[in-house]
Amino acid sequence: MSINTYNGHIALSKQRKQSGMTLIESLIALLVLAVGLLGLAGVQARMLVENRTSNQRAVAISLIDDMFNRMRNNRDAATAGGYTSDWSATVAVQNCTSTSCTATQLAQSDLNQWRSNISALLPGGDAKIFTSSTDARQIGIAIAWPANESSAASSSAYTSPFAITTASQGVACPDNLICHLVYVQP
Repeated sequence: MSINTYNGHIALSKQRKQSGMTLIESLIALLVLAVGLLGLAGVQARMLVENRTSNQRAVAISLIDDMFNRMRNNRDAATAGGYTSDWSATVAVQNCTSTSCTATQLAQSDLNQWRSNISALLPGGDAKIFTSSTDARQIGIAIAWPANESSAASSSAYTSPFAITTASQGVACPDNLICHLVYVQP
């Protein structure tokens, strides 16, 4: 209560002024800000994972192009199945850079160099080269690399747009890996 005087008259009035935000309003504002920042951090983390996956896919495409060029340069061995290899296959060490080789030996040398490139550029990566089950002139080149997700997320719908199924493509992608498959005709 305050006492005011107006022209000699005394008047009592109740004056309550709000001079700032209350503690509860401040805490609620901080909570809203914290939730917003957590959401922003989640979006940033997701963008980093997607960016890394995109970069790995670009490397895989480049490696597939490299193998396709090797096959085109050694077309006889490619059409005879000299480049076919399974997931995690070991390739006999054959170096054709300093000695002359047959077409089959060149194919083995190319596979050896190519698999070395996969190991260097896509850690944990793997590859498979196979003849198409629907067209004998086509050769499938599949490259797989570890998903940038947790094991629970990588087995979920996240990888399903990139998954290769046996029924649809003639080759199955190894578990917990993302695959990129291209058919080429050398």
